[in-house]
Amino acid sequence: MAANTTVFRYGQRPTKYEEQAPRAKRQEIYGLTFPLGAERNSGGFFKKNSGRAMIQQAVSQLLRTEKGERLMLPNFGCNLRKYLFQPITAELFSDIRDTIETSFRNYIVGARLLKVGVFETGEYDAAGGNQLRVVLSVQLNTDDLEIFDVEAKIK
Repeated sequence: MAANTTVFRYGQRPTKYEEQAPRAKRQEIYGLTFPLGAERNSGGFFKKNSGRAMIQQAVSQLLRTEKGERLMLPNFGCNLRKYLFQPITAELFSDIRDTIETSFRNYIVGARLLKVGVFETGEYDAAGGNQLRVVLSVQLNTDDLEIFDVEAKIK
């Protein structure tokens, strides 16, 4: 019977390949720039973006979209238009905040929601409708932990 010839050596220097092997890096998250085809001269019809610009666009879309409006994603959106003609009270603000937090958690990748602010603008559109201004403080999940605000007017 042959003896076991496997030898384990500890305290050895890593091989040249192990030294040169790339370290595991956090992958960057990319998305499409919206509206599609807006800047065909720079980046093509389906231009991609990442980081702060991508998160700002994604959050803005999420806030302005009504549920059922988007094909293949019927639950995407916040339904904020239904709150336009209601007086802003603590209960209403709590409902709006819960709706935004739930949608944010389900559809935004690469960022964390820090604060939610909802304000009446006091402005009216051409049809006489009220407007709400929603301001979210968002923090990127990257190494620099950048914090920025995303604002959207709901008409």
